[in-house]
Amino acid sequence: MGRSAISQHDSPLGRWTRAFYFPEAPLAAHVDLFWYVAGRANFTRDRRLPTGRTHLLFNLGSPALLFERDANATTREFPTCWIAGQHDTYIETGAKGDAVLLGAQFSSHGAYRLLRIAQHELCGRVIGLEALLGDQVGRLRERLLEAADPTACFALLERWLLALLERGKPVHADIVAAEHIARREPGALRTRALSRDLGISEAHLIRMFREQVGLTPKAYAGILRFGRALGQARRARASWAQIAADCGYYDQAHLANAFQRYAGRTPTSLLRDRTPDADSIVVG
Repeated sequence: MGRSAISQHDSPLGRWTRAFYFPEAPLAAHVDLFWYVAGRANFTRDRRLPTGRTHLLFNLGSPALLFERDANATTREFPTCWIAGQHDTYIETGAKGDAVLLGAQFSSHGAYRLLRIAQHELCGRVIGLEALLGDQVGRLRERLLEAADPTACFALLERWLLALLERGKPVHADIVAAEHIARREPGALRTRALSRDLGISEAHLIRMFREQVGLTPKAYAGILRFGRALGQARRARASWAQIAADCGYYDQAHLANAFQRYAGRTPTSLLRDRTPDADSIVVG
């Protein structure tokens, strides 16, 4: 069994229980963590920031909401289960009433490995999971609804994902290597140099990366660089100019443009936003 942790949140933002589970090998190479949250938020809308990860979600409570960018578009409801592919900007979500959500955060290539789906087909999209995987999803959700606690939910989800892993698609070693390089130094990534180091053409690297990760290497590294800059800003009292230099931005203006792209916020205002968790901010 992997490691688990549970915490209680009680603040003006709301009251909820949150649990995490970190699987062991062999699943750990493809799934970063499982998470479970149950409770009620005192806000109606939160902005999910891009992380370079695909997320699988099972709704066990009130329907989850996805707000479209176009104010005139209809808000989408997800009453059962869905998958959120790679996004190169934020999305905005909410819930009706008491929320109970179970999720899995894949590694960069994990969704391709387990779900056997070309990840560029999911990029920028949130899709009902039944449409992709069929009746097995509904059967699993019924068992999750009967589970006694988060630990039981994690066990059911882990067994299901392990079964998918047994018949999963292989991930190319060059993609694993490229992802590790991008994660180590996202601000210094150059696709042409990376492809040369791997001994493959730049076009082939981009094509495989889009298929197995969902984004181009450059777009993926841009998200990681933003995450590194935001994390440094939240932890340290460094100047924005220093953070920009440390994270590989040309200058402070370049960093500010990245924050607008990925979060729709200036760097200073993003630090002032209320945060239900590390990857989201309250916007309504």
